[in-house]
Amino acid sequence: MKFKFLFLVFLLFVPLLSAQIVVPIANLKQNNGSGIPVDTGQVFTINGIVTASNQFGNAGPGAVQDETGGISVYGSSFVSVVHIGDSVKVTGILTHFKGLTQIDFNRGSASVVVLNNNNSVEPRVVTLEQIKNQQWNGFEEFESLLIRVNNVTISGSGNFQSGTNYTISDPSGTLTDGFRVDNDAVSIIGSQIPSSAIDVIAILGQYKYGAPFNSGYQLLPRFLGDILDDGSPGILNPVVASNIDTSSFTVYFNTIHKGNSKVMYGLTNVLELGEVVVNDDTTYHKVKIEGLIPATRYYFKASSTNAAGTSISSLQTVSTSSSDTTLGTMNVYFNFSVDTSVAIPGNAAKGNVDFVQKLLSRINAASSSIDLALYSFAGLTEVANALVLAKNRGISIRVVYDSRTTQNSMQQLIDAGIKISKRPSYIDGIMHNKFFVFDAKDSIPNNDWIWTGSWNVTSSETSWKNNVVEINDPTIAAAFTTEFEEMWGSSTNIPNSTNAKFGNFKTDNTPHSFTIGGKPVNLFFSPSDATTSKIINAVNTSNHQIYFGLYTFTRSDIQTVIRNRYDIGVNVRGLIDQINSLGSQFQTLQQYADVFQNNGATLHSKYALIDPSYTDSNPITITGSHNWSNSAENNNDENTLFIYDVYTANQYMQEFKKRYNEVGGTGTFIIPVINDVQNFDVNKFDYHLYQNYPNPFNPVTTIRFEVPYTQHIELKIFDILGREVKTLFNNIAPKGIVTVDFNASGLTSGVYVYRITADNFSASKKLMLIK
Repeated sequence: MKFKFLFLVFLLFVPLLSAQIVVPIANLKQNNGSGIPVDTGQVFTINGIVTASNQFGNAGPGAVQDETGGISVYGSSFVSVVHIGDSVKVTGILTHFKGLTQIDFNRGSASVVVLNNNNSVEPRVVTLEQIKNQQWNGFEEFESLLIRVNNVTISGSGNFQSGTNYTISDPSGTLTDGFRVDNDAVSIIGSQIPSSAIDVIAILGQYKYGAPFNSGYQLLPRFLGDILDDGSPGILNPVVASNIDTSSFTVYFNTIHKGNSKVMYGLTNVLELGEVVVNDDTTYHKVKIEGLIPATRYYFKASSTNAAGTSISSLQTVSTSSSDTTLGTMNVYFNFSVDTSVAIPGNAAKGNVDFVQKLLSRINAASSSIDLALYSFAGLTEVANALVLAKNRGISIRVVYDSRTTQNSMQQLIDAGIKISKRPSYIDGIMHNKFFVFDAKDSIPNNDWIWTGSWNVTSSETSWKNNVVEINDPTIAAAFTTEFEEMWGSSTNIPNSTNAKFGNFKTDNTPHSFTIGGKPVNLFFSPSDATTSKIINAVNTSNHQIYFGLYTFTRSDIQTVIRNRYDIGVNVRGLIDQINSLGSQFQTLQQYADVFQNNGATLHSKYALIDPSYTDSNPITITGSHNWSNSAENNNDENTLFIYDVYTANQYMQEFKKRYNEVGGTGTFIIPVINDVQNFDVNKFDYHLYQNYPNPFNPVTTIRFEVPYTQHIELKIFDILGREVKTLFNNIAPKGIVTVDFNASGLTSGVYVYRITADNFSASKKLMLIK
């Protein structure tokens, strides 16, 4: 009996002992006749070198390999703690997903120990034919290895899109959909697809919907450096048209290798007007195009040539600015209150705006045409009546609408004989735009307005937190009209359902760069324009601040670049309404950033601010209909504005601070120093401590102070007996006005004193907390 008992104990402990024994990765790569690992469900321990960590997202999969083979490791608790080149000991359950053998850190007990760092792995050189012919129902030799395939041609032209498969070929054969740009391959998305043969380094993945798992192999490059070039210049995105005025624009672009600089341009995509060549041998290219017509759309391509060959960008468009100096007005509206304590003098944001009345004023002022593209139109009889009246007085009304069941206000338009173009229900995604274009169809440029933002035109959303932007400019109105007519199907007043394009059927056919009232503005439409890559590019320019107010945030690639900026000292603050959406980045952001869930009325805005307090860091406001989600990027019809203007960013910062304080967020906000504010001399800043507002308060108030030059400042709170309660600010303050939030939720009611100490100044004031 004693022997039997010991034997049973031994049997119970065998799996535990085997899990601790390090086995070669090749032992885990034996498949059955369906291509499924024969040891699926068992626990194993392996040693190896990390060849991919979080390059394919916050959950991976990552990849590890030893001298016998490679394996994928799935789970954020793995990819978030390792780096490429780490030597690791990994324990976990062997599983598979769509044919990909992996250790799954989300099942059972799993662990990783980093043994050492900075190890190098030489990729295995293989051919596409070898990949296709590996023993999928036996030893799957190359799957999850770091490989190199030479002399590869990639199908397609233009720029790499996120989450997209490309067919590739090498001298041995072709692999259909064998090259995948992952949603999180940030440095690859938006870069130029090589037009000639290249070498590729990649992790070999597999994705097939069902057994037998005998195909679906994909090369997964981790970053742009994995796509090796042939020595020609190699144009890197973005190619930027900037310094736009009435008669010129300048094209800026970078290349991997040195070459000359050339831009071909024209009024059509034939580029018939010629080219401008700069013969400097450089990787930083700047070409100015002059002698142009105001308020006109131009097409162009950038090019660079060296001894190894020529690289050419995809076709780009740009619009010169209008010569009418009365144009360029840009109005920003918020339908909830804002906090003007952080306003630039004379730049108070417009809060508590009645969107319905503003829209009615714009509709009633229209003199020739109104084009509207709306996801939702319900419960607003007065707006529908105004559009019907406009039709009756001779205004051309055209409507693009989502595939949803027709809502009551939209039905009013249809009943009045107004024609609509409705998105087909068989196309993935939704028509999520909410824009109007006013009077762009006549020959009068100064009455052209666009209306866009986050507000769906419904009675229910008047009680949600939203924002709207109005712009008076014919060049951007023409771009919105081009997008509208692509979904309308014609340039006439009659829609053409045969020619109408939505979602992934649309093309990148609008200009993206404008100068409006002296402000650079970019405009992108989804899903044709790779908007997420443009958001990522903007985030990567941040040097000081990233603030955002978003309905939903599920894109891990944007979160990754935000984390990278945070790691170099950028202040990250945010608000998210839908924190439980599939793939939500809320929990990850909360681990390092000052990010809150919205409360109260729904936050339906989709905006972000890049460096709004620093004029020398090119402040950017990103706003529109585009949620930071896969649907917005890949399927929906959306629009997004990038406004390069400190005044606009400051108005949105006033909105952000109010929403941020409402959810309990407190912090320092810096009002940017502007040299050209009317009746405001920046040379006359002095020491000043302002009275807090509100006062009395409960539990948050804002304290402002002013200093004449950059210096170290302390701002402290004391009780009425002189005992220090809290230090609010102990840092370097820039010249100008700084606001600091004080949250007194942990204190009792009463009178407190706040005191500032500077180089040559100190002052105190009282504040009153009433609970």
